[in-house]
Amino acid sequence: MKTLPTQKRALIKRQSLINAAKGECSNNGFEVATAKTIAAAAAVATGTFYRHFDNKNEILRVIASTRFDELHQRIKRLELKTINRTQSPSLNTEAHLLETLMFVHQFHAQDPELHQVLEQRRALDPKLKTIMDQGEYVLRKRVLTFVNTFNISNPELVAENLFAMAEGLVHRLVFYPTGYDATGSNLKQGLEIGAKMLASYLIQNQVNATTNSTS
Repeated sequence: MKTLPTQKRALIKRQSLINAAKGECSNNGFEVATAKTIAAAAAVATGTFYRHFDNKNEILRVIASTRFDELHQRIKRLELKTINRTQSPSLNTEAHLLETLMFVHQFHAQDPELHQVLEQRRALDPKLKTIMDQGEYVLRKRVLTFVNTFNISNPELVAENLFAMAEGLVHRLVFYPTGYDATGSNLKQGLEIGAKMLASYLIQNQVNATTNSTS
């Protein structure tokens, strides 16, 4: 990966290329996008593209890394509730999960086409796969931190299941919204049902752990 420029003008052009690459991949697909089309969309010369990126694979990796950085920063607000859970037993688990689902859904819904491009390319680009695997690892660890506040047996397995169920629900509502409009009451109801389902899963595992420890 090329060195990040230090001059403000160069940084602006680099960011313009990144923004243009997002649009090209979302609107036309990764296969159609080229250094030339990305540069044209950014209103710079093709040579400027190659001063900042070796190829379109590299710029897609930068996009993926930036998206995860943004997600990790934005989710810290929700993580504070997880940290404070042990000091706040009255924290409503279902409400907390609903807020988390709504946040993750909103993040995915910002650019679902780009997300699909990243998932498709993940299987074809080992470097991109590493970036996305590492980004998801951080999210999985945060889910595990939350699960550990319930004193559940096999918390790693429960956290993985919770992550998979939440991810599946969000992907379903974002990419295959049959019966759900994008922002209305049906979507809210779907997320509420999902939060109730996830809360029930957590609480049931907590009950099972308590029962096993006293039997």
